[in-house]
Amino acid sequence: IDIRKIKKSIGQPLFDYVAGKLDYSNDELVKALSCEQIDAVSLAIYNIEKRHQGIIVGDQTGIGKGRTAAALIRYGVKQGLQPVFLSEKPNLFTDLYRDLSDIGSSALVPFIVNAKESKTNIMDKSGEVVYSAPEKPTQDRIINNQNVPGSYNFVCATYSQFNQPKKPAKQQFLSAVSGGNIIIMDEAHNASGSSNTGEFM
Repeated sequence: IDIRKIKKSIGQPLFDYVAGKLDYSNDELVKALSCEQIDAVSLAIYNIEKRHQGIIVGDQTGIGKGRTAAALIRYGVKQGLQPVFLSEKPNLFTDLYRDLSDIGSSALVPFIVNAKESKTNIMDKSGEVVYSAPEKPTQDRIINNQNVPGSYNFVCATYSQFNQPKKPAKQQFLSAVSGGNIIIMDEAHNASGSSNTGEFM
């Protein structure tokens, strides 16, 4: 995508476009995202709204793909959606939470599909547990009903939760909740067996 064409299409600077979509003041956006992250978020939102397509963020390590993913979760929630965050390992849920905290969105509550255990707990920078998976009866009820209660803002899961053909409930749940939503596939290169880095949104 030619970023100059996008600027022309939206009729405003990308900074203002992203600030409006994420409900930030100018100062808040400067604190939350770098220039490269603002570019990536603007491209993702443009593709979602104008093309009904996703993007692959293939930035090198250190550019901050995590904050870009967090910003897309914030965007989805602002649009009245429940974004779905998929990753390779459950400890990356904590990394996501810290990115959400860094962009001023720590209050967004995840529904964790993985079982309730220490490795799926989401912890803040001091090591305190801030979010954890529901107890199994509650979790099973939500998964079987294929409907996430409004008390949760987004869904968190590892890819391993959906590759068990003999237990199709979670696969059916993912299919139900992902329709019309924003899906963020973290560490997608590992899930697909590729050596390239990147996130798909």
